[in-house]
Amino acid sequence: MRSHGIPNFPDPDSSGQIPKQEIRQLGVSTSVLQTAQGACQRLWPYQAPTQAQLRQQLTDDLKFAQCMRSHGVPNLPDPIISDGRVVIVFSLSRDGIDPHSPQILAKARECQHVLPPGSPLPHATVAP
Repeated sequence: MRSHGIPNFPDPDSSGQIPKQEIRQLGVSTSVLQTAQGACQRLWPYQAPTQAQLRQQLTDDLKFAQCMRSHGVPNLPDPIISDGRVVIVFSLSRDGIDPHSPQILAKARECQHVLPPGSPLPHATVAP
C-alpha cells in the first residue's frame, strides 16, 4: 500500500490485523486509496466469500441457531448477512443473552456438530 501512494499505511498488529484507518488518517484521496487497494488485493490473505458461500454459511448457521433454541436458548436470533459476512446479532436488552457467558458457550459446543466439520462457531455481534 505504501509503494502505491499511501505512505502512512499502518503496520499489522501482533495478531496480523491491520488497524482500521479512516481515509483522513491516511492522508490520501479516495481514488488513491481505491487504486492502491486494487493493486494490492492479490496480496491480502482474506478474500471475501462469494454469494454462494455466504448463502451456504447462512444455511449452516441457521441450523446452529435452531439447535441452540432446542437446547434451551429460545431467544437466540437467526443469523443474518451483514457487511459481507454471516453474523448472529445479540441484543442484551432485547434477547437477554450474553454470547460470551459460560452457559451459552457450553450450549454452543453442544450444537457445533450441526456445522460442517472444522467450521468455527458462528460469529456473534453484541448490540445494545
